[in-house]
Amino acid sequence: MKPDGGEGQEEKGPLQIPLLTPYKMGKFQLYHRIVLAPLTRQRSFNNVPQPHAILYYSQRTTKGGLLITEATGVSDTAQGYPHTPGIWTKEQVQAWKPIVDAVHAKGGIFFCQIWHVGRVSNQVDSKT
Repeated sequence: MKPDGGEGQEEKGPLQIPLLTPYKMGKFQLYHRIVLAPLTRQRSFNNVPQPHAILYYSQRTTKGGLLITEATGVSDTAQGYPHTPGIWTKEQVQAWKPIVDAVHAKGGIFFCQIWHVGRVSNQVDSKT
C-alpha cells in the first residue's frame, strides 16, 4: 500500500544525479558540476601556449561547463617548472586568445589559474 492508503507503487520522478545538476557560481551559470581541474601539462615553448592547446581544451569543453587552465605564470620570475605557459607578455596573451575562443565557441566557461611558485622558482627555469 502507498502511504496515503492507496494501492500500487509510488511514482518516482526521474533520477536526478547531483553532479549533473545546474549550479549558479557568482555571475556564471554552470549547466553541471563537473569541472576540468587545472593540470600542469608542461607543453608550452618559451612559456607560450602552443596551438595544440586549442584542441586539448576544446575537446574537454561542454556547454555551460567550467574549465580551469593549467598553472599559468604571471612573470618570468614566477616560473618553477619548464615548459609551462605564461600570461605576462603580449605574445603569450595572443597565444591564449584562440584557446579561449575555442572554449567559448562551445559554450564553456574558462578561468585562468594564475601562478607564482614562490621559493620554488629558480634561475634555471625562470631565465633570470
